[in-house]
Amino acid sequence: MKVSLNSRWIRIAAAALAILILAAGWAWRTWYAAPVGPEPVEGSPQSIVKTVDRGMSEEQLQMFRDRIVTIEATVNDNEANGTRDISVILSLANLYYEMGELDTAATWYENILKTNPNDAPALENLGQDLIEQGDYSGAEAAWRKALDIEAYEPIYLKLADLIDERFPERTAQVQGVLETAIANLGQTPGLLTRLGQWYASQGKLDEAISHYEVAHQLAPKDESIAAELEALKRERSRKTK
Repeated sequence: MKVSLNSRWIRIAAAALAILILAAGWAWRTWYAAPVGPEPVEGSPQSIVKTVDRGMSEEQLQMFRDRIVTIEATVNDNEANGTRDISVILSLANLYYEMGELDTAATWYENILKTNPNDAPALENLGQDLIEQGDYSGAEAAWRKALDIEAYEPIYLKLADLIDERFPERTAQVQGVLETAIANLGQTPGLLTRLGQWYASQGKLDEAISHYEVAHQLAPKDESIAAELEALKRERSRKTK
């Protein structure tokens, strides 16, 4: 079967259909990302959620159904013609995800990965889908693979949060994830403050303050960073009295 691949920017534009739920914008970087640490520990989620209510009106749902019918017809036509456009399949998966049809969306993301296992947008979106399904180990595996393909700050941050929230016994790994992110992407206010938060949670206020100070230098107009930096300094002063 001939595989027809559009340009990277077309695929990213297709991925942006998930903006309403996933995140604002796609800004993929193109340099190599080093592995972010050990593979996740296998574990079974407490429950699997196949569908969620997005609070859409019947009119909105019908609009999505109509778009799905059109795109599925395109996918079928492509298959009949011996071509495969993963940007179209990604659009279809994203529509199902936005509707709250998590299980069906995951099936289409996995459909992409069968022939394009290193497609980072499909891996990122699959991870977010699995989070909502309750499959946290699956989500972690998808995000780690995406990061091994391409370094992308939001995924590093989401992976750090996932480990903190769902695998607290492995919280020490958060440091490695964020330090790898900084090594791959450079120092950014988001990565530095997130690592500073981790240090603060471990009671290492000097390290936390140091990271916030650099973040503040990089983003001097960010009031939230300045406020948190001052709060950390007050906390350190209180503990040293």
